[in-house]
Amino acid sequence: MKKYLTLVIFLLLAGSLLAQEKYPVPVLTGDQKHGNMVFQYWVMNAAGISFAKAHGVTPYEYGKYIGNLFAPTWGQGNNFEGYVKGAIYNMSFLCPSDAGLVVKENEDGSVSIRTDDSIWHKLFPEGQGFASYDEFIEYMRGINEPIADHMGATITIKRQDTQLVFTLKKK
Repeated sequence: MKKYLTLVIFLLLAGSLLAQEKYPVPVLTGDQKHGNMVFQYWVMNAAGISFAKAHGVTPYEYGKYIGNLFAPTWGQGNNFEGYVKGAIYNMSFLCPSDAGLVVKENEDGSVSIRTDDSIWHKLFPEGQGFASYDEFIEYMRGINEPIADHMGATITIKRQDTQLVFTLKKK
C-alpha cells in the first residue's frame, strides 16, 4: 500500500512540475513596469541619437526631424492650452511616481513645467551608453521646437540647480 501511495504522490508532484508554463508572463508592480518603459524609451532615443551622429547629423537636427514628424499628430495647430495639457500629459509618463512635475502659470502667461533633473541624469550616465545627457537635452530641444511652433507656441529648456525647466509660451 505504501508503494501505491508513494507512486500516486510522485505522479501528482511530477504532474505539477510538468504543468508549469514554459513561458510565464511576469507579475510586475506598476513602478517596475514604468521603470522598464522609461528605460526602453531612453535606450531607443539614445540609439537614435547615436545613429544620427554616426551619419553626421547633430542630436538637435535629429530631434528637429522627429519633431517635424510628430507635430501634426498634436492635432489642430495654434492651440496653446492643448499644447500645455499635452506636454504635461506626456511628461507625466516620464517621471517616476516619487518625482512628480511642478506646473506653474507665470505672470507673462507662459507655463513652466519643472522636473527633477537627477532622474533624467540616471538614464544617461556620463561615459556610458549611446548618447550623453547633454546630447539628449539638445535632442529634446529639437523635438519640442517644431511641436511648439505647430501649436502656436515657443519652448525653452533650461537646467536650474537640480531642476529641468520647460517653459512654454504662446506666440
